[in-house]
Amino acid sequence: MQQMMERFQGNVHQTKQTIATSEAMPSQPRPPTRGPMGMGMLAEEDPRTRADFEFEALLSRMQGAESPDDVEHIGREVLIRFPAYTPQQAADLMGKMSGCPALQGYQNGEILAELCRMVLPRLKEFSSTQFTSLISTVASWARRSDRPRSSRFQDFSKACFNAASAEMSTRLMTFAPHELNCCLAAFVSVGFSEHKFFASVGRAALARHSSFAPVQLTALLAILSEMRLMHSDLYNAAGAFLSSRAKELRPVDITRVLRSFAKCGVQHQVLCKSVADEVVSRARDKTAAAPFKVEDLCEIGWALCAMQHYHEPIFRLLFKALEKVPTIACESLLQLYELHLTLETEQKEAYSRYRPERHLIDALEDHYKDNRKDERRCSERLRNDVASALKSLVDGSVHVNHRTSLGLLVDVVALRKRNSSDGFVHVDLDSGMTTVRSLDQDEPTQAAIVVEGSVALRRRLLTKSGMRLVTVKESEWRDLDDSKDKRRYLRNVLANLGDVLQ
Repeated sequence: MQQMMERFQGNVHQTKQTIATSEAMPSQPRPPTRGPMGMGMLAEEDPRTRADFEFEALLSRMQGAESPDDVEHIGREVLIRFPAYTPQQAADLMGKMSGCPALQGYQNGEILAELCRMVLPRLKEFSSTQFTSLISTVASWARRSDRPRSSRFQDFSKACFNAASAEMSTRLMTFAPHELNCCLAAFVSVGFSEHKFFASVGRAALARHSSFAPVQLTALLAILSEMRLMHSDLYNAAGAFLSSRAKELRPVDITRVLRSFAKCGVQHQVLCKSVADEVVSRARDKTAAAPFKVEDLCEIGWALCAMQHYHEPIFRLLFKALEKVPTIACESLLQLYELHLTLETEQKEAYSRYRPERHLIDALEDHYKDNRKDERRCSERLRNDVASALKSLVDGSVHVNHRTSLGLLVDVVALRKRNSSDGFVHVDLDSGMTTVRSLDQDEPTQAAIVVEGSVALRRRLLTKSGMRLVTVKESEWRDLDDSKDKRRYLRNVLANLGDVLQ
């Protein structure tokens, strides 16, 4: 045993000496090796293969392809080799195609259709990053109207988005927040609106909303609101989350998140107060440049009105800022007038302390009447159909798209006198242009319908000003077979207003 221990110790000592000697000696450089296809002297550890070099060479040739012969040869090579490419190579090649207009026109755009067809069965192979790049690329192809595209491309690109939505639904939790937003933006840009897919997105975003950066969560809500989609639990959770992170929001994010909540008719008083306080705090900071333009303040103030939140400091800030600018955008003036009506109707006493002069209000009203014309809230045919039924039920003059004494428009009105401003019956129509779909249910037939914020604000102002208003749902109206059923339906709706019928 003693001899064994001595031998072990001797071996350890010898090993240490060998290591010390080798470290002290200068290392001899290894001879370089020649890469595939004679690509020059490369380091031995370069992991690229011959196929990698061939792929890189193809991408390089794609960028410079202009002559018909080059386009023909490269287009044929792409279609032959594409099935053998790795997912990363396939995503890279399709991305590069966007910068090769001559190649996109190969065979009258058939190459784009073929690439979509070949990538369809391989979607499961793509990582979330590759998947995002791929779907964004196909969306950019579909949006371009100045490039030749075959009818087959329309079919295969649509099939690609349908398959991509099904595949994405199975692994939504694996997508990073920015990847999720990019994919949704791609779907939205081509008009994809499958309810079940967006409902699954809403649930996934709700489950992990706290892992989003404020700017990412704001972008997600903006995308959904542009699609007229709203997930109530997600909006409530996002409101609470963003309320505590308001200082991290950029000015554009503040207007974007308030616009999203207002459009979807979601009231979140905590978010409104937190964001409004932050806007006022930044505006009063004399050490920084003015972070908000007057147009931004108009939209922020209008959104607070739509969400029924009164924040006097921000309204005072808005009217003070208006005194310093000679002109503002037309849309902002329209918002400003509706904001004035809201404060005049709902906060009259407090508003009187900083209300603009009468001549300015009159100018705002004139501008509103001149520029808020035939607002497309529904089809003209539907308006006329409802007006015809109303005319047979009431004793008065019936008009469509009528402007009330407030300057606000209603779809159908019954007047005692033809020259009256306000009627004794005002009918507003609920259609796909005035409502938002709830994503709380998977099936679209079961989804609750929410009135869009701007429409709800207008109806609120009309009602609080003493005008009798009823609403007719387009979906219910279209289910009625004949004029008799329509009159019966409208009579039941008007019964809520009291004695207005003949």
